Amino acid sequence: MALWFVISLTSCGTPRIVVKETAGPFSNQLPEPNLVFVITKEDPNLNDSLLIGTIATKHNGFIGDCNLRQVKRAAEKEAKEIGGNLIFITRHKLPNTLLNPCHRIRGNIYSVPNPEAFEKEILWNTNRKLKVTDFKGSTKGKPFVAATNAYFGYTTSIKSEENMVIVEVDTYFDCELSYFKNNKDQSLVLNHEQLHFDITEVYARKFIKRLHHEIKSFKDLVKKVERIGNEVNKELQLKQEAYDTAVYSDLSKQSYWDEWTETALEELAMYNNKTISRPYKKD
Repeated sequence: MALWFVISLTSCGTPRIVVKETAGPFSNQLPEPNLVFVITKEDPNLNDSLLIGTIATKHNGFIGDCNLRQVKRAAEKEAKEIGGNLIFITRHKLPNTLLNPCHRIRGNIYSVPNPEAFEKEILWNTNRKLKVTDFKGSTKGKPFVAATNAYFGYTTSIKSEENMVIVEVDTYFDCELSYFKNNKDQSLVLNHEQLHFDITEVYARKFIKRLHHEIKSFKDLVKKVERIGNEVNKELQLKQEAYDTAVYSDLSKQSYWDEWTETALEELAMYNNKTISRPYKKD
């Protein structure tokens, strides 16, 4: 399944991160590279012995980047510095146009042995492959051996001092809407599902490629981005259906699709950061 979403335009300011440690650094206990990091608003009900600090993001002037995506990334970076791999957000303040254009969060930083257990979504990363335990959806009454719910979406933000609008695209795997039944061909099925995720990344890059070619200004973005997104998403859905149809009818065709996807990712490698910036002028 493939979906896409839009997060509305926000003005930017630099988030200032305040971290207070409540225990010694745990960085040596975390695996390297540490690809799993969780930020959640749901109380993980963790033992206080795993609490290693608190974090708060604050606005620091009307420059920089502070939409929610960027604030979370900044918070993640700081939490990792003290060995954290999970932030439980205890408070989230929305932007206020007059007083503060930033998202602001407060939370607790934990170092947990199994951060994957708390994940609800996974960002596509070439160095991280899906595992059976990443599929957390119920299998009751489901028709297939496994199903992957993957989608791409974008956020926009404004850097006023540079007169630029920034578009950033991400590819997601929804853990709770994806499921995996016990079966004797587990590794083969897992590879098949991984490719659904990879194909979604291919089309996320196709989306940002089209934005690079067709969007020259903020007015272009407002006028064209939804249409382009819908067109690329339709192409993605057709490709996912073609993939399933081909492999379900002949399992030997899986290798063809493995090669097709690998080649497509390589051909679109220049778009793998999935970000563009364009001139912005207020009306």
